[in-house]
Amino acid sequence: MVGAALVEDVLDDHEIEVVPVIHTSGNAWRLIRSGVEVRIADLLDKESIAAALRGCTHVVNCSRGDTKVMLSGLRNLLAVASNIGVRGFIHLSSVMVYGDPPGPDSASETAATPRQPIASYGGLKLHQDLMVKGAARAGMPGLILCPPNISGPYSYFLNAIISSLQTGSFALLEEGSAVCNLVDVNNLVQAILKGLDGCTREAPRLFVTDDEDTTWKQVIDALLPLCPGAPEPMSIERGDLVKLREGFSPRHRINLLGSMKHLVSSDVRAALRKDPLLARIDGALRGAVASLGAAFEDKMRLAVEGPIHIARAEPMRSVNVQLSGPQLRGVRHSCTQAKALIGYKPRYSFANSMEAYRAWFRSHVGQNSSSWALARYLWP
Repeated sequence: MVGAALVEDVLDDHEIEVVPVIHTSGNAWRLIRSGVEVRIADLLDKESIAAALRGCTHVVNCSRGDTKVMLSGLRNLLAVASNIGVRGFIHLSSVMVYGDPPGPDSASETAATPRQPIASYGGLKLHQDLMVKGAARAGMPGLILCPPNISGPYSYFLNAIISSLQTGSFALLEEGSAVCNLVDVNNLVQAILKGLDGCTREAPRLFVTDDEDTTWKQVIDALLPLCPGAPEPMSIERGDLVKLREGFSPRHRINLLGSMKHLVSSDVRAALRKDPLLARIDGALRGAVASLGAAFEDKMRLAVEGPIHIARAEPMRSVNVQLSGPQLRGVRHSCTQAKALIGYKPRYSFANSMEAYRAWFRSHVGQNSSSWALARYLWP
């Protein structure tokens, strides 16, 4: 999304020759239709990277992928860029490097970045930041840009919110008063272009936002017109959302007693009985227990599997925690440093950004067109 917007923005700039580098052609239709030369590279293959970067003076890293691509791929990209003498390396990081939720002092980039599991998105991005800073200290000037959620046309974030609103799974925290950090994709592109001359041996980390006091209610209110027939968003209390988020990725502890109980549970025994020998052993054990009487058999079953659990109906179970949970972040990241160091100045306001997104979305799904009656019927 960001890379395509960047390419489209500079195609008419005769001072900059842009070379899009992609992994596959699957998402490259926006670039291919412009007629620009597109190069293909695999970040896990240094030779293909070297061929793709031939003649380039600056690199803007917008790549994403699995852990191997994010770490080994970036390591390869930095090594090749350094070897060919790239004069500036801009890396797109994330505000997530400051934690989730971040500390209250993370309104500024000077805040400490907490330790995070390498498997988490914030942990991966933080590890990448350290790699870029290391390459800069070794001689290749760098710059790290940290955007929040990205809005504007094609926004994956806004598309996901709309889907959640349509299914009634989005919950508003405290009437939507929570901070929502956003950056329009075209504002981020401007920061990238300003940053081409701002790469240094320190590779500073800069927040890039729309620089507005936007709330989640404003975001939802701007999207609801695109969701005809959608129910009103649920309301949720802070404590309930915290509990839901804590339970979203439970940490499973190793429990010997629990493991033994699971091993002799009816589910496991049913699977083991598919083996003839194990089936005979299980039958013998069941016969021995049954011979001791029904009361003893019931006690054994209760000890192993516990009482029958009947789940209570809980409306909050339907909440999309991934989309609703970020309302707990509670910190407004300032782009003051980006303004001072690279001359960043947002071109698009929140209102402009949402207007452009709504226009794109309506065109994309055919909303309000002559075929909208049919399109709405087919639209999930």
